[in-house]
Amino acid sequence: MEYDIYHFWRSVMAIKISIIVPVYNLEYLLLKCVDSILSQTFTNFELILVNDGSTDNSGEVCDEYAKLDSRVKVIHKENGGVASSRNAGLDAAKGKYIGFVDNDDYINEFMFETLYNNIIAHSSDMAVCDFQKVDEVQCVDTKNADSHYKIQHFNTKEALNQLYTPNYLTFVCPWNKLYKSDLFDEIRYENSINDDETVAHKLLYISKKVTYIYTTLYYYVQREESQTNSTFHINRLDAVYALKAREVFFREKGESELHQKALKHYMEKFFWYYYLAKSNLEDIDRELKDLKRTFDDSLIYLLKHKGIGWKQKLMCLLFRIHPVIFEFTRDANIKNRKNRQTGI
Repeated sequence: MEYDIYHFWRSVMAIKISIIVPVYNLEYLLLKCVDSILSQTFTNFELILVNDGSTDNSGEVCDEYAKLDSRVKVIHKENGGVASSRNAGLDAAKGKYIGFVDNDDYINEFMFETLYNNIIAHSSDMAVCDFQKVDEVQCVDTKNADSHYKIQHFNTKEALNQLYTPNYLTFVCPWNKLYKSDLFDEIRYENSINDDETVAHKLLYISKKVTYIYTTLYYYVQREESQTNSTFHINRLDAVYALKAREVFFREKGESELHQKALKHYMEKFFWYYYLAKSNLEDIDRELKDLKRTFDDSLIYLLKHKGIGWKQKLMCLLFRIHPVIFEFTRDANIKNRKNRQTGI
């Protein structure tokens, strides 16, 4: 009898949620982030702060929180990027469910209670809420939440198709969600600027049921420096490689409908980023050559794609055979389109 009681209480007191926060500098925003997590109405969680080699006082701030609250665990590591920080948190996590918060963002007090209650009530693999973009000084009431929210359930295919809707960011971003921890048994984040894109479809693919909660509980902070710094960097090409990986993933899984959508999405982004890079960067011949190889691999599938018109297919062929003529034709088409819009 005592044995049964012991195991009963052990199961009751076991950590339900592991909340992972990758930390790199920005100590002035970290305080608000951590305070919003420790103020959650749902209290049975561990907070894993992963200090990714911060060069300011963020590491010390993390340690101070650990002294004040036993739920806080701190991992100090060499700088390796947000993906490696999330992975370090996943490796250390003990919770049955996993949540992520970025260290410059903050959350509503009811976020994890709402996500947890819904994932339990509906036996879901993942619960998703809406997020709101805010600036650093914007005042948001995080102590109240709409209790009359709409809920929608998606099966695997329905959830994956959300990646090709105007609401796709809600399903790609890692931090407005609660996941069953076993979704990460075989999945880790990849070290790229678009690590979200490389993992989102894999998690959705093994989720039999996803519950979407139509209420804003996560606040994504758009920092002034990141908004004003619009310079195109070479690592933004990672987005193309991420979408290429998704196209290959669906192709290998035999998911023809999803593969068609992924292929078209990849093609559109390929041309967009290819010419952004070519127009804004110097000495990138090798990078563009590598990028072209991903296009070559997809060309035969693009030409077979029923959802891509013959003009687009012709442009794809032209790009591969004679890029100079392709550029001339593309620029002429853009100019004609602008002239039609302005009535010239």
